[in-house]
Amino acid sequence: MPRGTIHRGTIGVDLGGTNLKLALLDGDNQIVERAIVPTQGAEGHDAVLARITDGIGRLRSAAPSLDVAGIGVGVPGEVDMARGVTIELPNLPGRWVDVAVAQPISLVCGLPVGVINDAKAFALAELRIGAASGAGTALLVTVGTGVGGAVIAHGQIVYGVGSAAGEIGHLILLPGGHRCTCGNLGCLETLASGPAIAGEAMRMIVQGFSTSLTDLSAGDLNAITPELVARAADEGDAVAIDIVDRAGNWLGIALAGAIALLAPEVVVIGGGVAPAGSRYVHAAVASAKSHTGILDVNRVDFRDARLGYDAGVIGAALWGRDYAMEHGAQV
Repeated sequence: MPRGTIHRGTIGVDLGGTNLKLALLDGDNQIVERAIVPTQGAEGHDAVLARITDGIGRLRSAAPSLDVAGIGVGVPGEVDMARGVTIELPNLPGRWVDVAVAQPISLVCGLPVGVINDAKAFALAELRIGAASGAGTALLVTVGTGVGGAVIAHGQIVYGVGSAAGEIGHLILLPGGHRCTCGNLGCLETLASGPAIAGEAMRMIVQGFSTSLTDLSAGDLNAITPELVARAADEGDAVAIDIVDRAGNWLGIALAGAIALLAPEVVVIGGGVAPAGSRYVHAAVASAKSHTGILDVNRVDFRDARLGYDAGVIGAALWGRDYAMEHGAQV
């Protein structure tokens, strides 16, 4: 182990609906190598797992002198952490019901492999080295294709059954609303996620609302993304402002409910749809504060996630090292 480092290296994999993000961390938890690979989930889980092991091999080949303790894989859904098996990943083709993830990767790579829910990976990174560092109680929310969450109690992540504790995205806010991937109607995820924002923008364009999004997308509805809507809002487009503010408002309502339940010291908001300082985050925080009445909301510290795009993959890597240590590896 190089002088001055605390731990051996570790590898993280963030399994997303569009891309696989992989990162190799050194003993000081700094990313030394990274890779992004298209998930291509429609080809099936075996093909995706093969892409993961291939990516891990390339990371290790790029830094052959770094001793790696373990591998962590963050997945978007319910997981049996003890067995390293997905219970269900509703946002991926085939839904990955009862799919072994840890064992096939471990057999190819020759390292211990731990599997963790992706929102918990985000939370682990922000707790250890990010915005939630030092917090005894905290609520963390990450907004992207879905809306994930995690709860910190007594300085530790609460995992719960199926690692599903803190899944704020599946609180039902609008009974009878749009169908969610979980099967329910009107979940927060149908109102405040990236696809919800893009979908609402498409609806308003089709219904004839006057908006710069029509020109920004060159009239192609497939070009509408949450990022494009956020850009239009920042440029003053009234329709885009309305869409972003309504989505943020829904997130804030859900946060207010969670605050009433948990009374956290800290609330951390992050993810690709909720970057630091964004209009969306400001709308969510304002809504959470205006809808919180059971406690003095000024005692709750709202923070932007600190690790940005890398939080999920860093957290997965940290979990990989933790898992290796729990299973007897020297880390």
